[in-house]
Amino acid sequence: MKYKNRVLITWIVLIILLWTAGCRNNSKEGVLADVDGHLIMEEDFNEEFEIKRKIYMSQYGEDFLKQELEEGLTIEEFLREELLFEIIHENIIKRELDKLNMDINEEDVDEYIKDNYINRLGGEENYNDYLVSLGVSHGDFKKIVARELMYERHSQYFFEQIDLSEEELKDYYGKNKDAFIRVRASHILVKTEEEGNEILKRLKEGEDFASLAATMSIDSQSAIKGGDLGYFTKGSMAEEYREIEETAFSLKEGQVSNLIKTDFGYHIVLVEDRVESFEDLKEEVERALKNKKYNEELNKLMEKANVKVYMDLYRDTSNLQ
Repeated sequence: MKYKNRVLITWIVLIILLWTAGCRNNSKEGVLADVDGHLIMEEDFNEEFEIKRKIYMSQYGEDFLKQELEEGLTIEEFLREELLFEIIHENIIKRELDKLNMDINEEDVDEYIKDNYINRLGGEENYNDYLVSLGVSHGDFKKIVARELMYERHSQYFFEQIDLSEEELKDYYGKNKDAFIRVRASHILVKTEEEGNEILKRLKEGEDFASLAATMSIDSQSAIKGGDLGYFTKGSMAEEYREIEETAFSLKEGQVSNLIKTDFGYHIVLVEDRVESFEDLKEEVERALKNKKYNEELNKLMEKANVKVYMDLYRDTSNLQ
């Protein structure tokens, strides 16, 4: 669902917002926040949060919301805070779009839903089934899409105003290489060291890696693809696969690793491809730098706005200076 791919408020932005929002006063009954005089009412917020909650429950189950992100903070509590600041951002962005005569109207929303959901899903009936699977009504979904469009239109306008020089892009790439360089690797996983050594021997004798992965690897998901793990960047793999990731980045294209022991067994890694030159990654670097500058712009708009938060927040921010 595209709703999850729009510009989301990060933890850093949340902390900045909490710091610049002024002192919290929980005495305003029924009001969760004030954005330049626009009141965010608790009743309206609860109705919208129930929509968000239904979507997450339909995709991940109710137990998912009860999990802790950190001590004393459940995913559901985090999502409540996130939604509040999404609404605050929405009010500020709407004001900016109004100034530019670029506000979102109902026709825009209907057209977007038709092009990106109804047509792509194969018609009205499939679209309605999709809404049922999410547990939301068409009206609720329109509210979600309207906010998504607002972010999209505002960010796109901002991106079009940015002119990044080659020097600026190269400098950003140089300082953030690990975020961009990626490798494509395949692996073979076996239970014992003896099996691993036997496969290494067969590889040295010229046998095909993908064929051995397909027939010998106990990782069934990658085995059917010849052991292919796809492309990944540093730090993107789960902690239990971190040693595999580190090994892959230490190898040159076409190189095969020695045995790597993990809790799952013994792995052999082959690096299929490395994408690391600025020329190959230029578009990604440009996109990332524009997103960084856009987040900075959102922070500036927040700092200029008169925002007061009255909702009790779940994280302690008393140590902010």
